[in-house]
This record gives sequence, structure tokens and C-alpha cells, in this order.
Amino acid sequence: MNILVLMCDHHRFDALSCLGNPLAHTPNLDRLAERSVRFENCYSQSPVCAPARHSLATGRYAHAQGVITNRHQPHPGMHTIAHALQPLGYRRFHLGHMHWTDREMDNGYEPEITAAMWRETMPDDVLERYDWENDGRTRRTTAGPSPRTREQYWGYHVATESIRQIEEAVANGENFLSWTSFTEPHPPFFPPKDIYEQIDQSRIVLPEHPPRDAPPPHDRIRRMQREWAHLTEVEIRQMMAGYYGMVHLVDRYCGMVLDALDRLGIREETVVIWTADHGDQQWEHAMFLKFNMREASVHVPLLIDVPGVAAGTRSELTEHIDLFPTICNLLGAAVPDSVQGRSLLPSIRKGTPGPGWRDAVFSQIGDIKMIRTESEKLNVYGDESGEYYNLSADPREFQNLIGDGGSADRVTALRARLDRWQSDTAMKGAKERIVGKTIA
Repeated sequence: MNILVLMCDHHRFDALSCLGNPLAHTPNLDRLAERSVRFENCYSQSPVCAPARHSLATGRYAHAQGVITNRHQPHPGMHTIAHALQPLGYRRFHLGHMHWTDREMDNGYEPEITAAMWRETMPDDVLERYDWENDGRTRRTTAGPSPRTREQYWGYHVATESIRQIEEAVANGENFLSWTSFTEPHPPFFPPKDIYEQIDQSRIVLPEHPPRDAPPPHDRIRRMQREWAHLTEVEIRQMMAGYYGMVHLVDRYCGMVLDALDRLGIREETVVIWTADHGDQQWEHAMFLKFNMREASVHVPLLIDVPGVAAGTRSELTEHIDLFPTICNLLGAAVPDSVQGRSLLPSIRKGTPGPGWRDAVFSQIGDIKMIRTESEKLNVYGDESGEYYNLSADPREFQNLIGDGGSADRVTALRARLDRWQSDTAMKGAKERIVGKTIA
């Protein structure tokens, strides 16, 4: 079997038209969902790009592989899924937004197709427009139509290069792992004009916000909210329209690669996995982007299409680190001892996970950590237990019960479990490596 991983950036778990989202236009991903096992409760190991992607690559929690922010580098000796498949003779492609923070380290893949290569193919006026859209003053708080065509986005280059590499492997009779990682719908939220104008902004329903008498979120959340506090309702709708325009755009790029599998006659010989590194707030809790432990940021989509396996849904708590051992089990590769995830193959094939399945998932960005069970969530900031949510009664995370005396025992129990997880899964003797310097 071949393995094709299609990965988006900032793609919310619910941003699919097949799930009833009225703003999402995703016919190609809907088509994939029709033949896939969909894991409804999958969580990212970090609500930010580099840590999430390194956890996917290594099957290890963020603090265990070393990359806990976009500035940290992995611990020495990083062992990836590409290394695991090398003894089987697989071609190992990686292209698009991989976000390796140590480009000198061996990642097990063949040479990467990068954004710099895409820029070399673009005329100056297109790059000038892209750089304006991508400027820090523009991309985080504005959105709108772009004069660029859909062929002038990085995602189109990633799709065409992915197809080229797959065609090359097929022509040579080689099996492959292709990790095709699109940056879209990551900001800037400036899709092509014809796509942007398809969204009727007057019909966008803005997310509900906590009632005025709700306990406040943590101070760090309130500081984040300030970045978008100046936006008018019109500007908020523009941001949401721009985001869902980018969702529409990347759906087309995913469709290009999926169509190539059909054209090459290898669809029934290829496992297709689709996920995203993290989600996007889309004005939930008065925020955009990610960098927090709200559901909109850490809850991620996961579709796995295994030829010959019936489509369906699975509800167990899953984590991104589970993909590494799942791929190994599908292909008959050895699962390294370093991997901390658990294979999803029993659930894919039989409908239920393996015995003793987890009852909690974990995520981390910097010194912010989360433990989430089916019914509860505790967020820790530094050494402070800062937010506790009873998700059974409060699925929108409006009522922070950290100061509620009746919740003290649950907070204590979850904190003890989170601390134990941190200790049990740490890489002993490892040192943090931040880009530009090393600290103990």
C-alpha cells in the first residue's frame, strides 16, 4: 500500500460541508469522507504549527520531542515516520508547510519541496501582492478578495509537485509515502476574488459569546483577545468570509491530488489520511487564529481511507501521535520504542479501539498545557491551574470553574494526572534547543 497524507493548516474540525457547516464548501473532502473512517474526537498535540507537526512526524508529545513553540528545535536523534518506512524501500516525499525548525537534522525524507521553490515560479507582481497580504500588520486582523488566481497560491504548487512525485514513483513501480502539507487555510485570509465573493457575508451567523456574568477566562486569554477587540462586525464577517474562502481553495488542491490517484489507477492501493495541524477560533471567544486550548484550536479533523474498509465514524479520544503507529501497522513496519501514540488500526478495521484505550488527551504550547477527558478540561498556565471546564454541562467553555469550591477536588485530580503525564512522557536527559541558542 501507498500512503498519502493530505494536511491543511488552521483547518477547523467542523469546517466541512458534509458536517452541515453552511460556510464550508468542501466537495472534494466530502467525497473523501464518504469512503473514510472519521475520528470525531481527535486532538492536536499543540495548537501551533511546528510543535504539532513535529509530534505528527515523531509520534511523540511536544515536550518529549523538544519542539514546544515555533522557535524550539527537536531533541537530537529525531526519529520520524519516514525513518520507520526506509527499511521497506518506500519513496518518502515531504512538501509544503512541514515547518522543520532544524533544517540540518536528518528527517528521513527525500529533499523537501519548499516555499522558496514556489516563489521562484511566481512573477514579481504576484509576490508583491502575496507579501502585502502576508505582512504581520495585514494577515492577522484583515481579510478580503485577492487578485491572485488559484494557480498563484503556494497550495497549487504543492498539489502539482505532489502529483509529479507520485507519478514518478508509479512510473518506477515504487511504493511511496507522500506527506503533502498545504499552508491553506492559514492566514492571510485572502482567497481569489471569485471564491471570496461566493460567500454572502450578510448570512454569516457570528458565534455566541459567554454571558456577561460568566467567570473571566485566564489573563493570557484576555490579552490575546485585545488583538481583535477593535474589529467591527463588518470586519469580523470579512475575516470569516476570507477564512472559508481559503477552506474552499484548499479543498480544490486536495481534490487535484485525489483525482491524480484515480487517473493513475492507484486509488485502491493507497491509504489516504487527511488532517490539520490545529484549528482556528473564527471569532469564538472573541479570537481568531489559535495559540490556546479552546476546542476550536485543539480539536482537529481526521479522515482515514483504507481501501477495502467500510466508511464510518469513531468516537474515542484520539491524538495526532497515533498516526505514526497506525501507518506502521498498515504497512507492516516496525514501531520504534520512541513512539508514544497508539495504533488506530483495530478501531479502523473492527470499529472499536484496542483494550485499555485512553480516557484523556493532552496538548501543549510553551508553558501552557491541557488535559481533556470526555467530560472535563483543565488548562495550566506555567505552574498555575488557570481554567477548568465541565464540558458535559458547558461544551462551549463559557464557565471557567477554577474558582468554584465545588470543583476543587476535580481540579486537584486532573492536575495530578497532568503532572504525572508530563513526568512519565518526558525525554530523560534532554535539553531544550531554541533557534539561535541552547538552554538547559
